[in-house]
Amino acid sequence: MDKSYKNEKVVIDTSTSWIYIGTLKEEDDIYYILNNADAFDIGETSLSKHEYLMMVKKDGIVPNRRKIKVLKSKVVAITLLSDI
Repeated sequence: MDKSYKNEKVVIDTSTSWIYIGTLKEEDDIYYILNNADAFDIGETSLSKHEYLMMVKKDGIVPNRRKIKVLKSKVVAITLLSDI
């Protein structure tokens, strides 16, 4: 993990239809661990990932998970929310 991302609001894009937005607290060999996270399945909406991220950036994160572990093997990219 890039140490500058720790305790920052990040977007984790996966190889699945799920994206995760929250505060990156830690990682281990298998997971990235987010707190106060929004786990969102793009497959359940007509919005694209980009449209959803623009909405979150404008309106803020609405957490639906207090803590979540994201499997590293499914991660395509990690980006600071502020960079979007």
